[in-house]
Amino acid sequence: MQVTANARMEAAPGVRPRKRKWKKALLPWMFLLPALLMTMFVVMGPTVGTLALSLTDWDGIRPPHFIGADNYKSLMKDPNFFAALENNFRWMALFCTIPVVFGLIVASVVSKAGKGQMFYRSAFFLPQIVSTVVSAKIWAWIYNPFFGINTVLQQWGIQNVPLWLGNPKIALYSVALVDGWRYWGFLMVLFLSALHQTDRALEEAAKVDGASRIRIFWHVMLPQLRPTISLILMMTMIWSFAAFDYVFVMTNGGPGNATELIGTYMYKQALQNQMPGYASTIALAMALLSGIIMALFGILRKRGWDV
Repeated sequence: MQVTANARMEAAPGVRPRKRKWKKALLPWMFLLPALLMTMFVVMGPTVGTLALSLTDWDGIRPPHFIGADNYKSLMKDPNFFAALENNFRWMALFCTIPVVFGLIVASVVSKAGKGQMFYRSAFFLPQIVSTVVSAKIWAWIYNPFFGINTVLQQWGIQNVPLWLGNPKIALYSVALVDGWRYWGFLMVLFLSALHQTDRALEEAAKVDGASRIRIFWHVMLPQLRPTISLILMMTMIWSFAAFDYVFVMTNGGPGNATELIGTYMYKQALQNQMPGYASTIALAMALLSGIIMALFGILRKRGWDV
């Protein structure tokens, strides 16, 4: 009996730490519970609803009719969807290069500025805070062939002026120029924040060794900005599939399907053609493409890339 009592007394202190560890492990999840519930209702709820709606044939008025995977089969045979997808890839290629490079160059120059740095930051970031509809309408007037920039070009002696929004070959790039004009200032601010966190000692050491400014930027500063560049590229790729506003306001996907993106095509199928079920299938395709991009960056991180 004495041995049994001693064993119980020795075992009792060992039980309490286990309970305390269990409570400590549960406590963070209790704090995360409100956010998890909000995610379930705000994100997972609509996602499940979209998935269910994609399996139906619905005109938005009558009760939905279950058709299984017919919408997905139609999507794989839809030439308009693949034309919009091709335009999205072109849009992504533009935004992953020109605004990123331009924002990085301007950020590196502004970071060297003295007292006027805040002025340059505000001036370059100003297009980002202008309403999308307002800036799109202003640029549509600028592109107008009757009273826009073409009249100025004709006064300068240029007669063969292009139809910026009417030529199918350049309409997509004309709209992308407007969105890039707004977007690069945001990237400049991100690069500025990253540049202020770099190790200045490495830059000073390179200067002492006689390295030029271009070599310092390429071999010293740029490697330290790789996590920021990777984050910007991932965000830009994901946002490219969700592009909608400038195309919708300026061209509505025209002329023809020259500027049609997945977002505008989904909108037309849902509201103009009264096919919410098919539009839900397109929305899930957009989500799948974004998920693939995030998965690729996750794989690169696991393989040792600093992303």
